[in-house]
Amino acid sequence: MKINIRTYKTSDKDSLNILLREVYDLEKKENTTNNIEIVAEYNNQIIGYLTINKLYDSVRNINYAFLNYVCVQKEYRNNGIASNMLEYVFNICKKINISYIELTSNDRRIEAQHLYENRGFSIRETNVFRKEIL
Repeated sequence: MKINIRTYKTSDKDSLNILLREVYDLEKKENTTNNIEIVAEYNNQIIGYLTINKLYDSVRNINYAFLNYVCVQKEYRNNGIASNMLEYVFNICKKINISYIELTSNDRRIEAQHLYENRGFSIRETNVFRKEIL
């Protein structure tokens, strides 16, 4: 299976939305940010996706990244696609001077958590809080 890992193009939107509806029950809106979006493509279909949000820690004076929407289409999971996407992310982050990467994962996503731990992520002792504004 030849998977192409690359940055997102606007022409990917329809194919990406099939994946996002399946995994998150969401659709991608128009791109208005400077996030870096990564896709895994197979047979002209988007089967994997994630976003890299580049952030700046003004206290420590370093760049860091937060990963969002890490997903692989169900029938393609456990084939190394997410690992390959993460390796692609690590290479990008090195090039743009990212000091560290963070992400969150729901406790129910056991396989995803094993993936993150196997790829060098460690669990931080924190809770994530959110307040909806708009």
